Amino acid sequence: MGGPDEEKQRRVTDAAKAVFLKYGYSRVTMNDLAQAAGISRPALYLIFSKKEEVFRAVVRELARETSEEVRQGLGAIKSPVDKLRFVCEVWMVRPFDWITQSPETREVYESSHAFAQDVVEDSLTLFERDLTAAMARLPKGALPRGISPAHVARLMAGAIVGLKTRCQDSAALRQEIHALIATMIRA
Repeated sequence: MGGPDEEKQRRVTDAAKAVFLKYGYSRVTMNDLAQAAGISRPALYLIFSKKEEVFRAVVRELARETSEEVRQGLGAIKSPVDKLRFVCEVWMVRPFDWITQSPETREVYESSHAFAQDVVEDSLTLFERDLTAAMARLPKGALPRGISPAHVARLMAGAIVGLKTRCQDSAALRQEIHALIATMIRA
């Protein structure tokens, strides 16, 4: 169980998540974040010294929540291909419409802020890890010869990130992801 500092960070992060998703990064102040968390601005500065730290914590928490949802859901799915589809649905398809309809949400999910690039990369690494886990029960010969599940996951993640720039809506993205899986996985 986390200590008092972790509990305070969690409380601020949970409150900040809703604020950043609604208003984006640029329009939010530390005062907005303190108000949302129900604490004073000086108290917030004792927990997070600057807005960038809060934002990074929010991006990290969103990725952790997504990966946890995937981990919990994978056990109920039997087909390895359906497992891959599920991972992609949770990580990429479901948030797609949110980010295409809201620049503020895009700013959180696909941050281009230099100070957050490492946590965005960490999120992509979690997505790749979840894809790799979904491939654990693929039958022998399902993957291209000589390419590991982790390498296939990296290729798929990169391809999906690229596909997101070309699709108009989540239905089109889902269709492209299913075609990508069918192309890469022989199952």
